[in-house]
Amino acid sequence: MARLTPSALALALALPLGLVVTAGCGNDRIESGSLFEAPRGQAAQALRYPDAGLTVSVPKEFSVKAAAAPQLFRASLNEAFLSSFAYRREEQLPKTRAELRTARRRLVDAAKKRDKTWRLRSTRLTKVAGAPAIEVVGDQTIFMGKLRIRSLHVYKGNGEYVVELAAPRTAFRELERASFPGIRRSLKVTGRVKKPKAPAKKTRSKKGPSKESSRDKSG
Repeated sequence: MARLTPSALALALALPLGLVVTAGCGNDRIESGSLFEAPRGQAAQALRYPDAGLTVSVPKEFSVKAAAAPQLFRASLNEAFLSSFAYRREEQLPKTRAELRTARRRLVDAAKKRDKTWRLRSTRLTKVAGAPAIEVVGDQTIFMGKLRIRSLHVYKGNGEYVVELAAPRTAFRELERASFPGIRRSLKVTGRVKKPKAPAKKTRSKKGPSKESSRDKSG
């Protein structure tokens, strides 16, 4: 089974070039036959990240793992994955239609520059949780596997929030229709992303001279 990491779209506005979807091994191949065919009305698990100002519900079938900031979590289901990020931004975030169109071009250009196999399927300017947002859908080829990615970028306060769903292209539609509308409806953001806590500094304990060295000096 291929192990996937977040795609270029997830970080395109927060980093100069973003990240690219990769696979764990050159011999790995993305298979779609075992992908979960999500039933309608499935139960969900609520995820809350108060320091990032984000709450969202995802299908319970996804296995959720915490991640280091700016990533909040990564949830996997066989060959599919769902991930979310919260970026603390100092600059002005896009609000108007013109600003959103500019941000959309940057997202698409960054994805194309990062991976030559990436192909744009569609984009949409929208609103999520009352905040301006951009949806981008694209296809990517990874070690002979066809991957489709839907990336949702939400802008509010000092936060840029990203929710991304990726799955083998042949099974993406079924999974997306069953899970993404509920994820989108449940998404709530405050626009207040706290600074990540600095790692604790290690303190060196001061030790006095050993008994052996004391005896040597006295002798």
